[in-house]
Amino acid sequence: MSEASPNPPDSPADSAPASPGRWIVNRPVDLALLAIPAAFTILALCLPIPQQGGVSLLAFLFLIVAFDVAHVWSTLYLTYANPAVVVRRRLLLALPIPLTIWFSYRLHVQDPTLFWTLIAYVAIHHFASQQWGFVALYKFRHQERDPLDKALDKLALWTGALGPVAYWHTLDVEFDWFGHGERFLHTLPPSIRGDILLLMAAVAFLYLTRQITLARAGRFNWGKNLWMLAVWGSWSLAVYRLDHPLVSLACINLLHGIPFLALVWVRLHRYWATQSDPEVRARSRFVALLSGTGESRPRSKLGWIGLAALFYLPLLALAVLEEGAWERYVWGVRLDLGWKPTHEQLSFVVALLATPQIVHYILDGWLWKMDGSNPDLNLALGKSPPSEP
Repeated sequence: MSEASPNPPDSPADSAPASPGRWIVNRPVDLALLAIPAAFTILALCLPIPQQGGVSLLAFLFLIVAFDVAHVWSTLYLTYANPAVVVRRRLLLALPIPLTIWFSYRLHVQDPTLFWTLIAYVAIHHFASQQWGFVALYKFRHQERDPLDKALDKLALWTGALGPVAYWHTLDVEFDWFGHGERFLHTLPPSIRGDILLLMAAVAFLYLTRQITLARAGRFNWGKNLWMLAVWGSWSLAVYRLDHPLVSLACINLLHGIPFLALVWVRLHRYWATQSDPEVRARSRFVALLSGTGESRPRSKLGWIGLAALFYLPLLALAVLEEGAWERYVWGVRLDLGWKPTHEQLSFVVALLATPQIVHYILDGWLWKMDGSNPDLNLALGKSPPSEP
């Protein structure tokens, strides 16, 4: 974005540097998005290990519903709630929902355990992919174009995420990602634990050596390297403390949900603050309002905290409603099931309730591409919007 950004003066996006810049929002906000999950993880480490029965309802609502489930629903703001996007990307938005319901129903009817197992592996890939996305955004900010650096950065990111997951597969524990009976597709022999750690150490050494070289040349990328550190630390600690579900949940879910929610809001805010086409604004008043740029509301009275709350509270409400539906119609752990479904009926309900999450996984692979198909993302990053595809 240019220095003459029309963002309101009380917005956290105001101090975003001109393109290419070094931070996605600005240094305090970017650092906070890493520090807040880390702080809650440290707090979880200080708490006693939950006894049999799992985490408390309060911890579950905070660690899962408030951020992980809510961030899934934030995809609505970038897609179905934005008529301009619906018009431009009809096929992408139309196909995933019916296909997801059909595939989920058929798979769950045949084998519920396999259904949850496959979704767990897809979720792991999604979490790691999102973290690579943040690294890629910082690489874009620093205009890093060396293909060898890109390959090494990808290798380091995926090693930091999937190395601990591979180690997890060597342990005599359950594959407890969702806690719905999923299982490892294939376990690994305990004898290769040392090899996994050695491989991770080798990749870390190569990556650190390269970063030292870049630092000496005055090209050290703070944002990229802080995210890399967060990824290695969170995945490793989550697997190391599998005995402490609060720590594992905090490590993985908070680092995933909090930065994503913040980036969606900043993306919306920056795009609509620079969107001058009256037709586009007229078709998308709701999204413009949520982004804090709607003309019908006095922004100065709310401040950026109020604007962020206006953006977040509908997502929290949807997340609570979704989780309540899971409890009411599927699990019955905290809410007594009021009906006795057949297996086919249960599978259909599971397919419906799992659809927002799975569609989020699908769409997330398209909505953050800087290939010209997402002009709002280009504007949010201070890049001139390319011609519409």
